[in-house]
Amino acid sequence: MNNPKSKRALQKEQKIQEENIKKLDENIKQQKRIPAEYKRKMRNQMLMNVIMAIVMIACLIGINILSFYIDTFHYLGTLKVASIIIALLSIIYFELGYQKDSEKLFLCGVEILIFAMMILLSIYLYSIFYGQYTQIINGMAIIVAIYYLIKSMIIHKRMKKQYYKEQNDIREIVKKR
Repeated sequence: MNNPKSKRALQKEQKIQEENIKKLDENIKQQKRIPAEYKRKMRNQMLMNVIMAIVMIACLIGINILSFYIDTFHYLGTLKVASIIIALLSIIYFELGYQKDSEKLFLCGVEILIFAMMILLSIYLYSIFYGQYTQIINGMAIIVAIYYLIKSMIIHKRMKKQYYKEQNDIREIVKKR
């Protein structure tokens, strides 16, 4: 007949199992933590988006304020010059993106070009919808803010997913077999 384990031995085994489970949980939590360096990289990208959004919104607010203080002829001329300068800035980003083979710089150039087109469009909106012009420019600012908010959330989610995908060692195990 088998000698049943004593109550004390069973309690000791149960305690060891609980400690092993706690250690395993801690190990899993440690693996799920994103390192500070990678978090800093994520924050930097989000910060760049926030800065870009703030600059664009400030430009739109400035354009809106200028419409009150400058006569129409000079205001429209200012908008044309601003749209050309911003379009040239987007071309610079396109060139830098091409030279450095950077998709991020290229996409930033596309965003800046779209912003230049928005300013160019505002010239015609000023002429056609003079009464609602300030609301239209405010709407453009809100659209820019929403765009960059959504973009930041998507970038954060993708970077987090990419980090966990890189940490997953299942592919390496499968390749070895």
